[in-house]
Order: sequence, then structure tokens, then C-alpha cells
Amino acid sequence: MGSEISNREFTKEDFTAFKNACLRELEYIKSLFAKGSNIFSDKYRIGYELEVCILNSANLPAPLNKEILNDLHSPYFTNELAKYDLEINGNVFELDANAPQSLEKDLHALWDQAQKSASKFNAQLGLFGVLPSLELKHFNKVLYQSDMHRYTLVSQRIKELRHESVKILFHGEDEVSLQKDDVMFEALGTSLQIHFQIPFDEAVEYYHAALLASVAVLGFAANSPLVLGKRAWHESRIAIFEQSVDTRDKIRREHGEETRVHFAHGYIDSWLDLFEQNKAFKIIFADVKDTPESDLHHFNLHNGTIWRWIRPILDRDKDGKHTLRLELRVLPSGPSLIDTQTNIWFFIGLIQGLIKSNIDLRKILFETLKDDFYTVAKTGLETEFHEPINAEKISLKEWILTDGLRLTKMGLSSFRINNTANFMNIIEQRTLSGQNGASWQLEHFKKYNSIPKLMEYYMKNSKQNIPVHEWSL
Repeated sequence: MGSEISNREFTKEDFTAFKNACLRELEYIKSLFAKGSNIFSDKYRIGYELEVCILNSANLPAPLNKEILNDLHSPYFTNELAKYDLEINGNVFELDANAPQSLEKDLHALWDQAQKSASKFNAQLGLFGVLPSLELKHFNKVLYQSDMHRYTLVSQRIKELRHESVKILFHGEDEVSLQKDDVMFEALGTSLQIHFQIPFDEAVEYYHAALLASVAVLGFAANSPLVLGKRAWHESRIAIFEQSVDTRDKIRREHGEETRVHFAHGYIDSWLDLFEQNKAFKIIFADVKDTPESDLHHFNLHNGTIWRWIRPILDRDKDGKHTLRLELRVLPSGPSLIDTQTNIWFFIGLIQGLIKSNIDLRKILFETLKDDFYTVAKTGLETEFHEPINAEKISLKEWILTDGLRLTKMGLSSFRINNTANFMNIIEQRTLSGQNGASWQLEHFKKYNSIPKLMEYYMKNSKQNIPVHEWSL
């Protein structure tokens, strides 16, 4: 949800001024794109954001993020919407032979630092897509919403635009039906976001490769099947997030306008196509500032409230070079740190492998690709989808074990990342077993029908950093 904004209400004049500033900054961006790759960095870099749950000794949500963050007093940690969540913001690394070791060292150091701080308050951290021990009472915003004004403002603004309460309705084995006057249900989901910086000249191809890869990786890494005791989608975060921050009113929903959280509108010819699409979305925060167009304050704030599952970001690096990066938002947190690392390198390697394979990245009809994304979110590894090479329908598990692994190795090798046997083995074994976080939770719940027992075993395995395919029931 980002950093804090001005602690005030916004007027009609603010929204007009903000919109005009966005349009001016978009014209500035067009001038940058017209200059081409010379002013953009050609580096490949990777970063990450990991959202984590704060739990008490009984594995129930503990609203302690303010206390923990005050104790940590570090820019590497920040708020999330709910007081029982926080976010770890990792360092940025060059994508080279040392990247996996550098990222692992960084992830474990920050994780250990946060765990040590949590223990001072008799709490612990957990990695979940949707925390199974959440109950309806944990969405009382007075008791559980983090102390940031932007969260109150976003709830107010969404209700203004919708003219009605937020409603969530989707079906897995059970029906999930929820209604609220604020955005607190967005706190159901905790995720892993990967930032992948790419060269200007290949930005369109990387965007399309990321869309293709996201379908396979989403099914492989699913970890969000239990929502308030209901058996829902294998990756329920997808439906929850899309519906919990939906700003469309009834008429705009009936007309089929796109949700703020969405897969994509279609294939593109330029990243400018994506930035032009931003104009179709209502402004959430009209936080007007007297800043140069080159700062892109208004453009970036607006772009940050359009939660594409593959989000395009324009930025600058420490050397002042403009950068383009993909924020890969589809993955859940967990179940363990080794699973988290495996998911990262599978995603990055697969994207790069699709690029290096020189296949037609638009071979699959876009609507077919989009349908596959939501089907995989519903059913996880046990899904058939249209594979990206020949656009033929095939078992996701079968494809990962053949082309998926091959492309991932090819992609990582192109970055000189060759010491990947552990990650490749986990990808293979998780796929062969069919056991990811989602399927393990569903099977455990089916066998014992006990959230406390599930939480106990989940946390025990996660703390020992055991990859999820090795977890017993």
C-alpha cells in the first residue's frame, strides 16, 4: 500500500490539479521514451518485498507491527494494512552469478532481525498467502488497522467511487461471501513481490514473458486455500485483492470496466500503452505537490494505486539513470524461506528462458492466457493450461517437468547463474509430488478439520525451513 501521504482530505480542485499534473508527467515520460535506450540503464537487477504475518504463541494474529517496527527502526521494514502484518524490503542485487547467494544472505539476515524483534513481544513471524487462523473479528479497523492515514483515506475513497460497501464473493469447494465498509479484507492476503529491472529495448518482450510465466508460477507456488475456515481457491489472494479494492460502481461493473487489480488489458506494443491505460482509472489520492515533472510524483502515486499483477515501474537508479522494472505481484508468501527463494528463481529464470528461447510471446490468444491465469489460481498445480511454446493445452505439472525446468535453467544460465541444483530439485520434487502450500493445507484440513493443528504443524515445518513438498500430514 506504499508510504504515508498528506494527512488531509482532498477537494475537487485537488483532483483536477492532480489529474493535470499526471498528464504533464505522462508527456514527460513520452519524451523520455522518444530518446530511447541511451538514457535508460541496461542493467539487470533484482529486489523483493516480503509480507509476513505476526503471530502470538497460539498462532493467532498479533497486532504488534508498530511495536516491532519501532524496535527495528530500519528502512528495511515497514507497515502493512493490518497491525498483524509487516513488510520486509530487501536490498537490490545485480543479476549475476552471485545473485542467489546474495539474496539468500540478505533474506535470512532481515528475517532473523525481524524474528528477534518479534520475540521481544512474545510474538513470531509466519509466511502465508492467506493466514488460516484469521477470523472475522480480526478485520475490525479500529482494533487492527495500522496507524497510517492513507489506509483510512483509501477506504473512504473506494466507498465514494463505489457508492456501496466492498463485497467479496467467489467459490472454491466452499463459498466465500464477505461485505464491509472499508478495505480491511485486503489484509487477508500476504504476498511476495519481486522487482525485476530490465533493459529498455526489450521491455515489451519482458512484459509479455512475465505474463506467460506468471500463469505457471502461480499454480506452482499457490499457498492461499483457506479463507476464514472456507476451502476456497488454491491462490485465493487473486480473487480477494481484486474484489477488496474494486473502485467500480455498479454501472461500471456491468459495463465490464477493468478492476484496479487485474491481469492485463492485452498484449502491448510499448510500455506507453500501459501508462496510457492509467488514465482510465479514477484517482485515489489527489496528493498534489509542487515538484518538477521529472520527479514523476503524481504519475508514480497514481500508478501505485493500479495493482496490476505484473506492474510496470519507471524509476531512476543511484547513478541517475532511468530504469524500467517489472513488479511481479502474483506470488504468495511462504511456506518457508527456501520455498520463497525457489519461487523467486523459478519466476525470474522462466521469464528469462522465454526471452532467450525466441518463441512467439503472443502465440496464445490473450483472452485464453487470461482465462488460464484465473483457472490456475482456482485449482493450482492440478490444472491444464495452454503452454507458451505451441499454445497447446497440457497438464501444468507435465509442462513444468519438461519445458518449464528446461527454460528456467536456460534463463538462469544466461545470467551465469549455474549453481541452481537445489532450486531445480525443489521445483521438480514439488511438481512431482503435487504438494505445494495450498494442497498441503487442503489435505491437512480435510484430514483433521482443525485450524489450530494445521497452524502448529505449518509453523513447525516453516521454522525448520523444510521445503513444502517434504511436509507430512
